Amino acid sequence: MRYINCNGNIYNEYETLLPVGNRGFKYGDGFFETIAMFNRKMPLLDFHWSRVEFTAEVLSTVLPRRLDMERFESMVLDLASVNDAVKNARVRLQFFRKGGGLYLPDEDELGYVISIDKLDNDCFTEGAGLTAGIREDCYKPVSMVSDLKTTGCLSYIMAAQFAKAEGWDEIIMLNHYTQICEAIHSNVIVVKNDKLITPDLDSGCVNGVMRTYLMAMLDAGLEERPIEMQELLNADEILLTNAVRGVQWVKVLGSRTYTNKKAVELTALLNKSLTETAD
Repeated sequence: MRYINCNGNIYNEYETLLPVGNRGFKYGDGFFETIAMFNRKMPLLDFHWSRVEFTAEVLSTVLPRRLDMERFESMVLDLASVNDAVKNARVRLQFFRKGGGLYLPDEDELGYVISIDKLDNDCFTEGAGLTAGIREDCYKPVSMVSDLKTTGCLSYIMAAQFAKAEGWDEIIMLNHYTQICEAIHSNVIVVKNDKLITPDLDSGCVNGVMRTYLMAMLDAGLEERPIEMQELLNADEILLTNAVRGVQWVKVLGSRTYTNKKAVELTALLNKSLTETAD
């Protein structure tokens, strides 16, 4: 049996805790973070918590009074202990606006649920290469919340269903300008002649934690700007970055095959700077 933490208390995952009137259920009025834990450490937690605070402010919500980063870390470790002493996990922290109301909320404080799923790996790995495709009729709109990890995920669900039907691991999603936006689970980096380029936030992509960390680590080595579809197709490498998976690479897109030199290099850098120093 798996256990979760709801508003500071531990329950088994099958207990009915949230009412039908919950705003996250009714309106998708919430947001979430997905965090990697390796050897009981969350190496990117500072970056995740900064995004939590930023998202709460943008959505005009109020974080729970008794929840801060240190308290959250302690609760995750307690939850890991009661879930078969898990050491490596995908941690999900989901917030929902409490109270009622219609589209206009009648209060702004957030409730939360913490859950964990075991990971088999204890560090980042670039993997064996992904098969990806592009669906050109399912665009992600660019808006004031397109860079946030809100719980309104229908476009990703539809893209994942389409990828499964086509036998793909991932889909490269476009924005409504038909520019490269992101993948289902990840931000995108295009590599051409050793130059790394990622879509800017005005392209509608999520402001990913791994993307943010890589931009800080590589400094001017990662350019941020709009990317047209032809640039993607002509790339030497296509990298997908994610806070849990690290840097993965696309092996096949359409009739093209791609290399993984930068994926291997960046994965080694991530493990050296994050997982090795976390011991």
